[in-house]
Amino acid sequence: MNIDPVLKEDLKQYLLLKQKVKQQPKIVVKAPYELSSADINVLKKKIHVLSHAEVIVKVDTSILAGIVIQFGSSVIDLSLNAELQTLAHTLYETV
Repeated sequence: MNIDPVLKEDLKQYLLLKQKVKQQPKIVVKAPYELSSADINVLKKKIHVLSHAEVIVKVDTSILAGIVIQFGSSVIDLSLNAELQTLAHTLYETV
């Protein structure tokens, strides 16, 4: 069976593109306001996990300040809410 070389090359490029898209992880960043592209670039430079991933920004008004990063089943909570909860637990344990 002969396959048209143009069709074969198109299929090869399509499969390579699909494989590349699957390999790039998607990371959700939740913030109390919409982050600008400059903010996202700063985060990518500071947090290594974000530098090689597609970043999806979601606005979560329940966050007082800071950000929450979710990738896979992992969560990095850099929000003020988490700090206040830690402080509340610490105070409760000492009383």
